[in-house]
Amino acid sequence: MKSTKHIFLTLAVALLMTNVYSQDKIERQTVYSLVKQKQTVDWYKAQAQLWKEHLDENPKDGDGWISYYTANRMLKIYGAGVTQHDLDSIENMLIKKHIPNTFEYHYIAVWNLGLRDVDRSNFHLKKAQELGPNRVELFDDLTNYYEIRRDKKNSEVIAKKWLASNDISTGVYTWNYNMLQSVEDNAILLTVGDNDTYPAWILQRAKGIKPNVSVVNLGLIRLDDYRKTYFKELGIPYIEIDWEKNMNYEAMQTVMIKHIKENTDRPVYLGISASQKVYESFKDEVHNVGLAYKCSKQKFDNIAVIKKNYEKYYMLDYLKDEFSNDLSQGIIDDNSANYILSLITLYHHYKESEDPKMEETKNLLLRIANKTGHTKEIVELL
Repeated sequence: MKSTKHIFLTLAVALLMTNVYSQDKIERQTVYSLVKQKQTVDWYKAQAQLWKEHLDENPKDGDGWISYYTANRMLKIYGAGVTQHDLDSIENMLIKKHIPNTFEYHYIAVWNLGLRDVDRSNFHLKKAQELGPNRVELFDDLTNYYEIRRDKKNSEVIAKKWLASNDISTGVYTWNYNMLQSVEDNAILLTVGDNDTYPAWILQRAKGIKPNVSVVNLGLIRLDDYRKTYFKELGIPYIEIDWEKNMNYEAMQTVMIKHIKENTDRPVYLGISASQKVYESFKDEVHNVGLAYKCSKQKFDNIAVIKKNYEKYYMLDYLKDEFSNDLSQGIIDDNSANYILSLITLYHHYKESEDPKMEETKNLLLRIANKTGHTKEIVELL
């Protein structure tokens, strides 16, 4: 009879080999934008190939075309060999050929056009909405459509539908809740991406959280008509620049931030996701207050503000444990890295004042560091 130790060893090896083989076999899966799910370049490449093979035999599969297009779009974002010309070809030569006059075709056309051709994009958006009025894939585009027109009634309707759909992870909402809590009432909050804009708008419009904060997305504000309308509403003078011709995206953000903060009496904040490059020229005026940076020429006790935000306003339990298999967990983990700077500041404050909350803060920092791959750096800083 084999020894117990040998049996366990044999079982362990068998389980390990099963795991290795299962990892080698990549199955075709629904592909989501990196805004919703974090995957590797190799994974997107594999999915693009698997969906291509599937669509060669099933060219009428609309959801299949969405996954195929999404995989290729993510590869373009990662600079992995896919160009905008490639995406245009997928839309015009393949998808339009096989599934014309469908929700999936019009939805992909909207996504592919983006802000490059607003009139054509709006045409496809209207068609897609007629064919799939409650399809969650459209909610971001419809949000943009109504936001650009400052149509607050329909913006609220879409926000409530989006919230009810459970499409966005609770962790992403909580991160945005904490970002909104970082800023004063009646402030202007400048954001840079999808995950620090749409969830914040939804919380404001569907849940009534910090509704008097004006969340301005620095990508969307480059649209001329939108900028005219929204700046007039904010009491900020219009600025006219040919963004595409004269500057890159980060330089455009810098110009917009300077223009806004220099032409309003309202407090101005940057979302914590903003690149340091966009405020490098006025970094001495940028102060971390938790999940936002306050733009202020006047010095103030930002440590006291950080302490107040963490102790009175922030929801942090979601950072301490997970109780579900969240599709967006990789996104949540990446977002959690934005707490590190303010948590280190708070940790040293507690340490100097011999506050027992020092240990709890340290444990939270180490958990975030472990999740984000920054353990060595954080341990050195502590």
